[in-house]
Amino acid sequence: MTFSIRPRPAMPTAWAIAALASVAVASLAGPAAAQNNVTLDNLRITMPEGKSTLTIPKVEVTDTNLSRDEVAQLFSSDLDKDRANALATRMKAARISIPEAALAGKEGRVTFGSFEATGIDQGRFQKAALAGFGGTFTDDKGEDGSVKSGPLELEGGNLASVLAAARSGDMAGATVQLGRISWSGFEASFADKDTAKTVPGGNRYTIKLGSLNAQTSYEGAVPLKSSGELKGFVVEPPKGSGFGKSLADFGLTRLDLGLAVEAAYDPNARVLSVKDYTISGVDAGALGLSGMFGSLDAGVFTAVGPVRLKALFGGDVSQLQAKFVNRGLFEKALAYFAKQQKKTVDGLRAEWAAMSTQILPLLLGGDPASLSLAQSLQTFINDPKSLTISLKARGAPVPIAQLQAIRDPQTFLALVEVSAKANE
Repeated sequence: MTFSIRPRPAMPTAWAIAALASVAVASLAGPAAAQNNVTLDNLRITMPEGKSTLTIPKVEVTDTNLSRDEVAQLFSSDLDKDRANALATRMKAARISIPEAALAGKEGRVTFGSFEATGIDQGRFQKAALAGFGGTFTDDKGEDGSVKSGPLELEGGNLASVLAAARSGDMAGATVQLGRISWSGFEASFADKDTAKTVPGGNRYTIKLGSLNAQTSYEGAVPLKSSGELKGFVVEPPKGSGFGKSLADFGLTRLDLGLAVEAAYDPNARVLSVKDYTISGVDAGALGLSGMFGSLDAGVFTAVGPVRLKALFGGDVSQLQAKFVNRGLFEKALAYFAKQQKKTVDGLRAEWAAMSTQILPLLLGGDPASLSLAQSLQTFINDPKSLTISLKARGAPVPIAQLQAIRDPQTFLALVEVSAKANE
């Protein structure tokens, strides 16, 4: 997993995450060369905006190359960012332990459980674990919110590029590398600023995360193999909110989503294989994508801006596949559009089925494959279980830049073979 660093606007749910980051970044900044063991007690750190204070009863740093004074500087409110970055870049330590911490201010209070990091080495770390956090906050309208989280575990972290970017003053392209992440039991509740308290059902959003587990192996800054799974990501809006009403029109009260990813990159062959990228939803279904991309330089992962885009358009694609497994989404969509058009569900289904065999062949310029595609689509509409659409290059892989320039179906079908299967 490689995360790009970009500025984000402040959000109520991000307030506690920022607090977590303040503990983690201060601690994970940098096997140890020296043998200094440092213990700091009763720390009170005023956060940069001056509106809150981080209280840490105890910090223990084992086998560090920094002196006691330098460790104390890292946890000081008065340390300027350049000095902090220099210490973080140089820091090594076998272990950092913070039994507990609390961030408090006018906006609220967040309490953190035990935090421990091991193998800190100049912006890298072997393992880091936070037992959990939780607290309450108040938004700018005086509405209360809450946040709580279960354990968060990280392995194989690398913040070196972030520290280097901070030194240069240019955060573009700064990334956080993680070999493994495991997170479970997150929940946040906050008021919707556009929905009144008096609206039936209230005005509160609820966001939950059941679990997130992912792992990535690297060759330098280039990810080689990545896999991960997110379960139980729930967004439940107020019923009276615009989002809540839109979901209700579609027969839903909330979104309950999952994500599974598996991909591999071969830097020698310059091939990216996306084995699985599946988004799923409770009472909806699952959409899975897979594909094979070639001629991709490592700059697709490591470059920034136009250079990354150039690397992407220098690649090609040999095959793509999309498979939708229906678990209620099609019926909800059919009912929604039938209501919008003031038609019966059965009547609109018949229209869609007829259009698939009449219009699709025309859109595809009468290509022989269009008849098979239309038949598969019609079968799915009449009995919506699953639909798989496959694209395969006719001969050599098709350059991505060439695909982007295609303006008509005939040119596309001359390069790509299209097939579809329903309910298989």
